[in-house]
Amino acid sequence: MINPFIGNATKTVIYVSLWAVFSLLLSLVESSLIVLPWWLLLVDGLIHGVLFGALGILLYAVMRYGKFAMLPVYQRHINVTALAVLLLGIWIGGAYLLTIIFLGNDIANDFLPIMPVRTLIGVLLYLILSQRIRVVHLQTSIHPNKKDKQDEEAVVDNNVTPQVEIIERIGVKTGSKIHMILVPDIVYLQADGDYVQIFTTQGKYLKEQTMKYFEEHLPNNQFVRVHRSIIVNVEMISRIELYEKQSQQLTLKNGQQIKTSPAGYKALRAVLKL
Repeated sequence: MINPFIGNATKTVIYVSLWAVFSLLLSLVESSLIVLPWWLLLVDGLIHGVLFGALGILLYAVMRYGKFAMLPVYQRHINVTALAVLLLGIWIGGAYLLTIIFLGNDIANDFLPIMPVRTLIGVLLYLILSQRIRVVHLQTSIHPNKKDKQDEEAVVDNNVTPQVEIIERIGVKTGSKIHMILVPDIVYLQADGDYVQIFTTQGKYLKEQTMKYFEEHLPNNQFVRVHRSIIVNVEMISRIELYEKQSQQLTLKNGQQIKTSPAGYKALRAVLKL
């Protein structure tokens, strides 16, 4: 997916304009905290605005392709917190060095007393950008079959198999609410007519989608179609035992028992390397 901040000329102009406004507002805030010529405050605001704007683009790439949603909850929180600390450190430290380069060491030191205020502003900016990235993932999850304009205009060779995108989360709309289901939280999926029941560690949700879609777009080293109507998260299996001559029974960590088909058990053994 193209970066949502600079996906086309219009978005780029809007993105640059927002950071220009931020630079001006930052200069106004600093003018009430420190006594310096206006032009120095404006230059300092531009340095911070341009740097955070560039970091915002990198932040999207890291969060998008870092597969944070595929991690366990505790590890995901640790990674997001570490990313926030790293980004703020680069922003504050990098801006300080740029201020020394452009304005001199003495002027840069004059800004040191307001570093706590800048840190607070940086935290707020990080939260805003993270929320924007989450919304983009949400829109993608709700419309999983919607292709990017770039993909629609591309000419694909008939002899080349298109690469299937592995999803990280699933959006389920219930009335006016939208639930975000992270892939690692899924226990198993079960076909239900034209819908699919998604059973998670928090509850179950009904999604208007096909089993074939989930079979193709969930990580194939983690999710196995053990039966025509059931896909199981192998990490949620606690026990496998013989059920009949040609089938096995899975006991999941939530206590649910699922019977496998011969073909499904063969696929499961291949994933588990049994």
